[in-house]
Amino acid sequence: MENTSFFSSGSCEGLFVSLHHIHFIGILGAGMRVAARIASTMGYTVSGSDSFASASGNALDGIRVSGSGDASSGIFTAELAVFSLAISESDPEVLIAKERGIPLVSRADFFGALMRPFRERIGIAGTHGKSTVTAMCAEMLSARGADPTVAVGADLFGQSDGYRAGGREMLVFEACEYKYSFLSFLPTVAVLLNAEWDHPDCFSDHAAILDAFYRYLSLPSVRVAVLPTDDLGASTLAEHLSVPIITFGTAEGADVRASEIRSEEGGVSFLLSIRGEEIGRVALSVFGEHNVQNALAAYAVAYAVGISPDACALSGFLGIGRRTQYRGKYAGASYYDDYAHHPTEIRASIAAIAPRPRLIAVFQPHTYSRTAALFSELCEALRGADAVIVTDIYAAREKNESGITARALAAAIGPRAIYMPTPETAALAVRIKARSGDAVLVMGAGDLSARFFRGPLSFSEE
Repeated sequence: MENTSFFSSGSCEGLFVSLHHIHFIGILGAGMRVAARIASTMGYTVSGSDSFASASGNALDGIRVSGSGDASSGIFTAELAVFSLAISESDPEVLIAKERGIPLVSRADFFGALMRPFRERIGIAGTHGKSTVTAMCAEMLSARGADPTVAVGADLFGQSDGYRAGGREMLVFEACEYKYSFLSFLPTVAVLLNAEWDHPDCFSDHAAILDAFYRYLSLPSVRVAVLPTDDLGASTLAEHLSVPIITFGTAEGADVRASEIRSEEGGVSFLLSIRGEEIGRVALSVFGEHNVQNALAAYAVAYAVGISPDACALSGFLGIGRRTQYRGKYAGASYYDDYAHHPTEIRASIAAIAPRPRLIAVFQPHTYSRTAALFSELCEALRGADAVIVTDIYAAREKNESGITARALAAAIGPRAIYMPTPETAALAVRIKARSGDAVLVMGAGDLSARFFRGPLSFSEE
């Protein structure tokens, strides 16, 4: 959809003064929900619509949510309509807005304008780990006396969404690369966690996504970039940047460095050093060496904004929703829920809980284009589990132009994998296959989690 962005005129501040009622089309999406709540907190009248409103319409505090195109929709009295990238041009509310002359703006452009009043704007970008690092930064900065406002595309621990209302001094936000959304943002501290190829429907190859990340790190608002030493793509970009750089990783030369990494019973720990000064041992209550990298990024952010390090600053971090989230036990097997849908994420999640007698992975491939482009890598990653159940591909925004199928993916993985078309049939298969002591890892970015855990399984917390 072509943006008709009233922010492009340069009169953003004036429009914010005169604007009263903002309507969000597709408001129940993670990013839209957070943007709507920030706007509401800032004093605007906010309404929204969504095709799933009948099931989830009460999810937003004090914000009226209607079905898409309903007669009661707030679109009829709105002065501005914000749409998500998941919304098509034929959406009823988009058509109403155009018919009534209501300006339409993408969530990315709107959020970019919304962040202007914040003095420090910390944008977390990368192929993997954005949500976790954004939440870790929120924990870190809050523990050290800051009061950040936080926008993340996952549920913060103990909350039903990824929004934390804080002060106007500091905003920490997840900066997504899809369709170049993050180029509409205004980070002062630009963080890049890693730079692998993803979103093949948007980026034709690895070079294309590297170019997008370079453009993000080079935005005029950026005063400092935070980059990893352990990711080849990201570290390559460092050679071409003109802004100051803070590095993090396990390499000797990293500004923020982890050494002596240990897997613990309750998570993982490491020795933290910053610019050669030993800070102390950091103990995380989340599993996996990928979370060591995530924690280092959060420490690098704190260093970048002038907050003194503390080895205990992440001691209260308990993770976020659907990131190797423990869901309970059924018939003696432990169940975990995870958002992983890229091969690197799958490998990291399997490695985080693999020291078990047996690991059963349930996987819903996400989009036809990603499944086709990363077919071999997906097979290799899933072979890290002892048994694999593959459900039908979650189409999201796509049509199947390649002819790729989940059945073909299961066959290519080998004899350890079986194909079950739906999340419900996958749940039934797990009931039959899982034994006491097994770990069951449910992975995917679509509707697998909601449908799998809603089914016949009855969990007991232990």
